[in-house]
Amino acid sequence: MKSPVRVMLLIIIGILVIAGGGVAVAMYMKHQHHTGTAKAHALSAKEAAALQVTLPQMTTNLESSGLIQFTLTLQADNKSTKKELSLMQYQIQDDVNEIMRQYTPNQLRNDKCLNNLKQVIQKDINGMLDTGNVTNVYFSQVLVQ
Repeated sequence: MKSPVRVMLLIIIGILVIAGGGVAVAMYMKHQHHTGTAKAHALSAKEAAALQVTLPQMTTNLESSGLIQFTLTLQADNKSTKKELSLMQYQIQDDVNEIMRQYTPNQLRNDKCLNNLKQVIQKDINGMLDTGNVTNVYFSQVLVQ
């Protein structure tokens, strides 16, 4: 009886070792795939410029008395996203104006707040898109009064 139990135990241990090795290899390959694609997606300046959509200059009333005048450029992750952004330009402008109205002039004079605002705009626009993503938001001109 000891012999069949021992054989069965060795088989189970062997299966566990093989399964564990398979999981380790899969995790390693997944990690390599992610780091490899990040390097492959680094765009040259020319490629990045070709995937940018610049919205017309906008002026928005702020939460308290004040105005902001700004020009916004959105970085698309691919050509189809750029096309979608261009088609949705008026919806995006309306959405961005709505976001801007939640800020005060003092908040928008703070670099940390402007960086946070970029993230809010990016997340909001990405939620509007059917495919693709906005990878970055740039303010090429900002005037707060």
